Amino acid sequence: MKKYFILFVTLLFLTSGCYDYTELNDMAIVSGISIDYQENAFQVSFEILNTVNKDDDPDAPKVYLTEGSGTSISEAFADASLEIAKIPYLAHLKTLVIGEEVAKEHTKEIIDFLIRDNHIRNIFFLVVAKDTTAFNIIHNTDTNNPVASTAIANLIDSALFTNNIAAKLNYEKFVTNIIDPRKDTFATSVAIENGILKLGPLAIFKGYDMQLFLTEEESATFNVMNGESEEIHFNVKCPNDENEFIVLTTFNHPKSEVEIEKDTVKIKSEIETRIVENHCKMDFKKVSTYESIQEKVEEKLKNDMKKVMETSLKYDSDILKIKQIYYQKNKQDIDFKNLNYEYDAKVIINRNGLIFEVEE
Repeated sequence: MKKYFILFVTLLFLTSGCYDYTELNDMAIVSGISIDYQENAFQVSFEILNTVNKDDDPDAPKVYLTEGSGTSISEAFADASLEIAKIPYLAHLKTLVIGEEVAKEHTKEIIDFLIRDNHIRNIFFLVVAKDTTAFNIIHNTDTNNPVASTAIANLIDSALFTNNIAAKLNYEKFVTNIIDPRKDTFATSVAIENGILKLGPLAIFKGYDMQLFLTEEESATFNVMNGESEEIHFNVKCPNDENEFIVLTTFNHPKSEVEIEKDTVKIKSEIETRIVENHCKMDFKKVSTYESIQEKVEEKLKNDMKKVMETSLKYDSDILKIKQIYYQKNKQDIDFKNLNYEYDAKVIINRNGLIFEVEE
């Protein structure tokens, strides 16, 4: 009897493997989705990976696209699926691109729809199309980037040299922020420049509704304030000559924190920098030279932090989670616009292994 049982289990594993393989071949693997809202209807496009064997057709494109529309998202998804001879499979979704109109008016409908699909893994990126449609973004491919959804995900993952204006915020974290009444959320934007996909500034939300795009400088500064930046560039005027400048770049994650005492919020950031371009006619063998440059960068960083918070307050978008921090400390809710804000910046310049720093 024991031998029969072992034989049965072995056959079960062997047959189940073939069954899964057959089912996967019957599915259309969706890598990217675009959603626009035009003429009172949702316009949906699926970017589907081509699973044709390369030996059978070496010139076959890596993806094919289908389109659909409807007065509801479910109707538009169903319409887009009609062009597919297979079952749409969303477990490998890389990127969801939404148009600006969708981001401003229909984000809640998207979340309500996607939360009902048990097959979706919430680790994909949601991005907002800037100055173009989501359809144009997902259809923008070339020889070097044949799969737009993968290209966008790679841009966000490797944002080291894009001045850190993107946010490595997957869909799960995006939704977690948006449904919390004490938080507001943000998302990376994507644009097309000279026919090439490019990361844009952050889109900030109040509740489910997008409010505006930050500037690129504000986006980079916010990532410093949020402790998520890896590398951003600071262009400051020379301490001894306002007509010349010096460029510094940060490295390592910044040390950032928010402290609240009574009705005062103090936002602190500490960054480590190195000089990458110098047009200042100063003696860089002297520590005083670095001290004066640090003061310039600290002044700029504090002003930039203030601008970000002024925008956040103006649009009632609590992207720094001030309300949550206040509640955790005081066990009561407050309107974060009624608080006072102070800013503290500390800059450390690293030069040839020697670190010079100035305490304020």
